[in-house]
Formats: sequence, C-alpha cells, structure tokens
Amino acid sequence: MVIRCLIVDDSTAFLAAAERALTSQGINIVGVAHDSAQAIADINALQPDVVLVDVYLGAESGFALAERIEAIARAHSLAVQVILISSHSRDEMVDLLHESPAVAFVDKAELSAQTIRGALHGTGDGRPT
Repeated sequence: MVIRCLIVDDSTAFLAAAERALTSQGINIVGVAHDSAQAIADINALQPDVVLVDVYLGAESGFALAERIEAIARAHSLAVQVILISSHSRDEMVDLLHESPAVAFVDKAELSAQTIRGALHGTGDGRPT
C-alpha cells in the first residue's frame, strides 16, 4: 500500500530534504505546508493518509495542529493520522506526547519510510508512550 503523506514544517530546507528522502523510499508526498493554515487547507484538498507535523512550527504549536487535524478528521470522516516530528528529544515533551492525538513521535534524524510505516502499524518505536 502506498502511503499518501503531507509534511508540515516551517523549515523549507527540511521540507525539501524530507520530501526527497521519503519519495525515494516509496512514500507518496502529496504536499508540503509551512504553517497550520496551509496544512488545514491541504488536508481538506489532498486527504492524505498521514500528516507529519513538526512539534515547533515557529510561533505555532504542532501539538495544537495535531488536535485540529483530529477534529477535522472526525468531522469529515477522514482516515488521516498524525505523526509528530522534531529534532528535539522525546524526553523534552513526553507529557505533551501522552496528551496528543498523534499516533507516534519520530525524531527527524530517524525519519524514514520504515519509521512511518512502523508508527502507522504500531510496530515501530515511534509510539508516543
């Protein structure tokens, strides 16, 4: 199964690198967004399977965006899941991860098709537990 993915990050360089890497590994990147407003519009238009959301979106919170995505998914019966990503350690945000509707947390350095698939299927170490 091909995974349709939207990446949300305020770093243009990271977006380009992640898009190249994940595409080469078989993930279908349907879009990239620099902020919450663009992400919400893209989710409605593109209906991805998974949204990779940076925890720190400049002045915005990736945790808040994850909650908005979950509400949109419920309201529109979309089967979209959120994976939070960050270059910061899981230990720095463990309490917030437990409260988040995200299915997983993945360190940006470990981001790959394998970690995404593992997180979506509950077999990876990306779980926000």
